[in-house]
Amino acid sequence: MPAILPANHTAAKLFLTGPYGSGKTTLAIEHIRRLLGRERTRSDEILVLVPQTTQGRAYRAALRGPAAPPGPPVKITTINGLAREAVELYWPLIAPGAGFRDPQREPVFLNLETAQYHMRALVEAAISLGDFDGLTIDKNRIISQVLDNLNKAALHGFTTEQAYARLELAVPAGEQRTKRLNALRAARRVSDSFRALCLERSLVDFSLQTELFRHHILTNPWSRTHLFRSRRHLVVDNVEEQNALVHELVRQWLPHLESALLIHDEDAGYRLFLGADPQGAARLAEVCEATIHSETPVTVSPALRATASRVHRLLAPGPKPPLTEEDGPEHALVVPDETPRFYPQMISWVVDQVERLVHREGLPAGQIAIVAPFVNNALRFSLQTALERRGIRSATHRPSRALQDEPAARCLLTLARLAHPLWGMALPQADVVMALQLAIRRLDPIRAALLVRIVYPARKATIELARFAGLNPAMQQRITFAAGEAFDLLRDWIYAYRAEPEVLPLDQFFARLFGEVLSRPGFGFHDDYDAARIANQLIESARNFRWSLQETLLTQPDPALARHAGEAYVQLITSGAFGALYAPGWQEPEDAVFIAPAYTFLMRNRTVAVQFWLDIGASGWWERLYQPLTHPHVLTQHWPAAQPWTDLDEYQTRQEIMRRVLLGLIRRTTQRIYLGISQYAENGIEQQGPMLRLINRILRTPHAV
Repeated sequence: MPAILPANHTAAKLFLTGPYGSGKTTLAIEHIRRLLGRERTRSDEILVLVPQTTQGRAYRAALRGPAAPPGPPVKITTINGLAREAVELYWPLIAPGAGFRDPQREPVFLNLETAQYHMRALVEAAISLGDFDGLTIDKNRIISQVLDNLNKAALHGFTTEQAYARLELAVPAGEQRTKRLNALRAARRVSDSFRALCLERSLVDFSLQTELFRHHILTNPWSRTHLFRSRRHLVVDNVEEQNALVHELVRQWLPHLESALLIHDEDAGYRLFLGADPQGAARLAEVCEATIHSETPVTVSPALRATASRVHRLLAPGPKPPLTEEDGPEHALVVPDETPRFYPQMISWVVDQVERLVHREGLPAGQIAIVAPFVNNALRFSLQTALERRGIRSATHRPSRALQDEPAARCLLTLARLAHPLWGMALPQADVVMALQLAIRRLDPIRAALLVRIVYPARKATIELARFAGLNPAMQQRITFAAGEAFDLLRDWIYAYRAEPEVLPLDQFFARLFGEVLSRPGFGFHDDYDAARIANQLIESARNFRWSLQETLLTQPDPALARHAGEAYVQLITSGAFGALYAPGWQEPEDAVFIAPAYTFLMRNRTVAVQFWLDIGASGWWERLYQPLTHPHVLTQHWPAAQPWTDLDEYQTRQEIMRRVLLGLIRRTTQRIYLGISQYAENGIEQQGPMLRLINRILRTPHAV
């Protein structure tokens, strides 16, 4: 049964724990409504901390609608948002003692994209010296992992020296050890140079912002007192997904609060790679006045409970609990009658099952999720194309996917390069073909290639486009006049833009191109909501990049940079830089099959009727991503400072992570789970991963496990 808060919950510090779906967030919302109603608490005296902006949607929907009480809204934010506001507010107080070269200069806050931009030159210089020759990863991965090390060190209170000393403990012995150690030491030098650059130019990335909050705002008596008096009531949701800084803040803040409600999901903690600290979250119960347990809701079927129980018994460390009724033979896993031999056959089986569920059983498409350890471009395209042919709408989200990998973004970026010939950024014919194919609805790949071969010759030295009207009549008929008319309209718009005396900021260029041309009937973005979402994300990204540079240029004028800010942004994005968090990207349509990596689905806190687990024989369900320059487990306060990371530690950690992921997926399902499997993987290698062996054991009788 769901938990019930005690009568005095508006004046108590409570730790609410239970599995996903047991009504904890609903209780938290009722707690806040009680504060706003009977207790007559002002809404600006309540703070709700969530691990990620998108996870505050339930609170915003409940507390910011027409029925919300008058006055300012309840503050719903993340530790990043709270720390940034505090750094901005207390900047004159903390800047003189924080090491900035000019404390009078206003701070320039960097997001992930602008931080990558400023670090890129440092990494490129190190690569040119051969410092990373021992690694087989590209430049963008090096940049992201060095930034990740800075972020985790700041979250856990480590210095750069301490962080990299810990990372060296995770380098295994062998022929590559020396090269890995050299690369780590080079990464440390880049980290130090980047921090020096930030202090020189008053740039504040996430790691520096965290350090300022931890070491200056929380230690300064004036700012600390002012911050703690600003709120009387605190709600922290998903404390297991929060980081060590949040846990430290909660411990310091609790004595100053009238009430606090800390919400903990058992067997969760999926954001380890982003600094989550599930071990520290469980210990917060020690500083609360009472702990309340919320049980699994009755909406979870007995078959699913039995499946979850078996997963826990097989993967949980320590002695196995005694068998219970939930360990019975019933299960909610559906497997093919005959195991597909090849990967495409597995995809066909999955699509057939989805079609049967939607068209024959009447299950809404929005109640189906397809998850896999990784969703690459080929898998995404295969699934979405096959579902579209069956008349089934689908949506997908991959937060780690670079913007340039999105077709709609690549189209806009290519058209931007065509519209700005002074950038001198040469364009291959293939890029122009792809852009025109996406931009013009009636232009298929063959006709687009024919058109580009004539209007944009490969050997042409300049970035110019001929007109469709200039083609010979036979070629015009092959391409079709409808497609040619749309091309001429797009081409004339680009040339009219070129003739304008003022060059627009790139984000405004994207907005005009989308609004005046690409969203019109006959063009590729018309009625394509996914393309519109990506276009909006690109516009927002370019705007944030421009604002960041403008703030820098106010104090450090650089005419070349100011003139070529758009060019610098395009170079950054087309190089494969990772995009910053974009909240609308987490809002998938309710009537579409959702396709995503398992971790992405878990972080959405969404329940569906049916899940499909793809490629269960793959090792990706069990193995971590190859990240030679970082390590999420040794960069925590819980790992002994001088203890090496061994193969046994790796094995036990993988087992525990797989247990948490599978339990999380099962608890987000109400009916059943379909298991996609093929004898041979996409690369032709036979699959016998740990997940497959686990599933085989689950499907046996309970006495076999």
